[in-house]
Amino acid sequence: MTTVDATWTQPRLRDGIVLGPGQWRDGKLVHHVKDPDTGWYYRVGPREHFLMSRMDGTRSLDELAGEYAAAYQRRLGPENWQQLFGMLHQRQLLHGATDPEELARLTASNAASVAKAKRGPLSARLPLFDPERLFTRLLPWLAPVFSWWFVVPALVAVLAVAGYVALHLSELADGVTGGGRPLPAILAAVVITWAIVFLHECAHGLTCRYFGGRVTEIGVMWRFPLVAPYCKVDDVVLFTPRRRVATAFAGVFVSMLALLPFAAIRLWSTPGGLLYDLAGTMLIFGTAAAALNLVPFLRLDGYYMLSHALNLIDLRGDSYRFYGQLLRRGPGAVRAHRPRDRVAYALYGLASAVFAATVLTLLVRYWYDTLARWVGSGWSVTILLAEAAVLATLLAYLARRRRTTTPPQAT
Repeated sequence: MTTVDATWTQPRLRDGIVLGPGQWRDGKLVHHVKDPDTGWYYRVGPREHFLMSRMDGTRSLDELAGEYAAAYQRRLGPENWQQLFGMLHQRQLLHGATDPEELARLTASNAASVAKAKRGPLSARLPLFDPERLFTRLLPWLAPVFSWWFVVPALVAVLAVAGYVALHLSELADGVTGGGRPLPAILAAVVITWAIVFLHECAHGLTCRYFGGRVTEIGVMWRFPLVAPYCKVDDVVLFTPRRRVATAFAGVFVSMLALLPFAAIRLWSTPGGLLYDLAGTMLIFGTAAAALNLVPFLRLDGYYMLSHALNLIDLRGDSYRFYGQLLRRGPGAVRAHRPRDRVAYALYGLASAVFAATVLTLLVRYWYDTLARWVGSGWSVTILLAEAAVLATLLAYLARRRRTTTPPQAT
């Protein structure tokens, strides 16, 4: 039997192709498929995943069809095989049926898509280096920190720091707002904060690498109005929900662990000294940043932790679509969703709307009061309306841009 014949009679996927577990998106179960050679992540349905997961070169088409019929009580016809093999050939996923030119085209198109996603009116990314080799060398030394013998005591210590900050919040806030801080203390706080954010991102990457994922990029990200490090952990879509939650939580966890020395300094150093004041500053801002990261209504770690825990790919987007379908076409339009997902979408969408309205109201009121003191109430209203129009235009542009940069999916 020739290689070409075997490709179609006993098919197997190319070496390195990774199939992820099922996740829910807009009422449908999907699986991610990673092609490390081209860099693409595709999405396939559960039936395609069922067949692809068994394409190891040892099963004939009749055997695959028999296993499929036993699982789904349905026989596959010629048109089904044609559709499946057409998709696999289009994505160059089959061993023995690849075209070097087509692989190069897919690689180039992925690189172009990634480069386009890094540029935007309010955000941009500057890659610095590939941390794969560094993380691979570090992991054997850091393996003990991933055990429960370390995680549980460390989590207790983190909660103790958070409790200390909560109990001494007024004192710490007075120290920060008191003014008169020397320039070296301010510079030290900025440098230390950046170092902690870098450790935060490395924690995401190392945890992803520990679970078998590949970390391809560390760099500097500009997201208006902040500049901060970032670490790409795209392989989390190939993990189980528990491992995805752990990867998302690792950053906040390490950020809070980094505050332990400052808590010790605050407890045992002399009040009024430079280190004492610096420790107070780091404790209040570090804890506030960690708390902000855990807010599930912002696209930060807390949001992704909640999405991963619910095994939902796009909790926010699906919640908005859920309410859109519900309001336009009634309850029958959302019956395709699982009952637990309907509850999640309904609660998250409502809570997200309340949170956004509350924050927006507070910001508008604060900005109006500030403008009114500068230019009077009439001009304040005019400026606010102009800013609202500009913001609406920008959001519409970003929505269109996001639709045009969505990567292709296998179906």
